[in-house]
Amino acid sequence: MRCFYQGRHREDSSLTGHNGFVSFTIPDLGIAFRAQFSGSKDECEYAGLLALLEFVELNPHLFKNKRIEIFGDNYKVISQVNQQVKPPKDLEPYLNMAVGYKTKIPFTLKWIPDNENLAQDSLAV
Repeated sequence: MRCFYQGRHREDSSLTGHNGFVSFTIPDLGIAFRAQFSGSKDECEYAGLLALLEFVELNPHLFKNKRIEIFGDNYKVISQVNQQVKPPKDLEPYLNMAVGYKTKIPFTLKWIPDNENLAQDSLAV
């Protein structure tokens, strides 16, 4: 099952103090999620991925006997989770959470160009 995630960061904060958004979509299930988040560009990206992984973990009946393919457009974060590149110290907690999900959920994580990321539609501001 194809799943897409994204995180966006902006320089200014909203009235609520958040400076970013996280999003994921699972087209086969008709699911789209969007929430505000505060953090750096990479922290927003990790938060989008972690929100998707938490959803998958909490809804195993939707993913039973399905191959889970996750797509995102931040090459740096994807390379870190796929253990091709070591993250900076401040991102290690996020990486550890994402890698922890790999022990519970069999998924692949792949990079796609921004214009192919279906999660970006729910981030239009």
